[in-house]
Amino acid sequence: SLEEAMDKIRVGKADVVVAGGYDDIGRAGVMGFADMNATHNTDEMLAMGLEPHQFSRSNDVRRKGFVEAQGGGTFLVTRGDLALKMGVPVRAVIGYAASFGDGIQKSVPAPGMGGLAAALGGMESPLAKSLAAYGLKADDIGLVYKHDTSTNANDPNENKLHDKIQRALGRTPGNPLWVVSQKTLTGHSKGGAAAWQMGGMLQMMANGLVPGNRNLDSVDPAMESFGHMAFTDQSLEPGPGSLKAGLITSLGFGHVSGLALVLHPGLFLQALDEEKRESYLERVRERSAMELSQLTASLMGRAPLYEKRGHRRFDAADGSQQQVQ
Repeated sequence: SLEEAMDKIRVGKADVVVAGGYDDIGRAGVMGFADMNATHNTDEMLAMGLEPHQFSRSNDVRRKGFVEAQGGGTFLVTRGDLALKMGVPVRAVIGYAASFGDGIQKSVPAPGMGGLAAALGGMESPLAKSLAAYGLKADDIGLVYKHDTSTNANDPNENKLHDKIQRALGRTPGNPLWVVSQKTLTGHSKGGAAAWQMGGMLQMMANGLVPGNRNLDSVDPAMESFGHMAFTDQSLEPGPGSLKAGLITSLGFGHVSGLALVLHPGLFLQALDEEKRESYLERVRERSAMELSQLTASLMGRAPLYEKRGHRRFDAADGSQQQVQ
């Protein structure tokens, strides 16, 4: 959905796009994932001495599958000049978004390698060129919000994907690419998972905090060969503005995958001269104050959360529809 939003805006078919995804829990889905051993076995996890909140454990040696979840998220995507004009708060700049498939399309639990196409060509690849357009390079990518499902097949496969991407982009050996496995906290909502990852990425951009990975007691030795990947169970605080870029991956069976490059909103402000920047920030403060007031009133029952449009935008004063030449 993010790729579609960017495409429509770039070719002039839309100025603003609401992008995102959601999913529900259903009997067929639960049974299907269980049949392919993608979800954990509760009795087996309890026998290992683990509590229910410890079942989802991406990259850990004791991982046995994901925990089901449901939900979704939406994001407002627009051009920078329109955000500037309207005083819309910019939470991040999308540097790149694309989806891939390797052509095999088998439903096997080792998805994602089609995403290597983002780095095909090394420094001349689409991902490298997207970084360079903002004056960045591979070493400026601070972390990756991964699809990590806590399955035996996905986690090493996805680490291999990102390690290969960083090698192709020329990342300096020893420069850690921090891994965030959000599903250990939220579970796996399938269609809504990447939207949740985007929400986490925007929070990270705002506060400069790299969240630690829950339940990561002992990293699987299988991950040792992926030298660029760095795992932590403790939150890190490099500070606001220090994390310039991050990657998000969303993977599916048949090696279908999506990858997005998310950049710090400071890059947007940096592109403005001082006068425009101050004017924009003032409008952002006004809009944010209005937003807080509206949300507070809605939560207190004093204003509706949503108002349905009751009239056509181009109606004439007498109620008849105007003719648009």
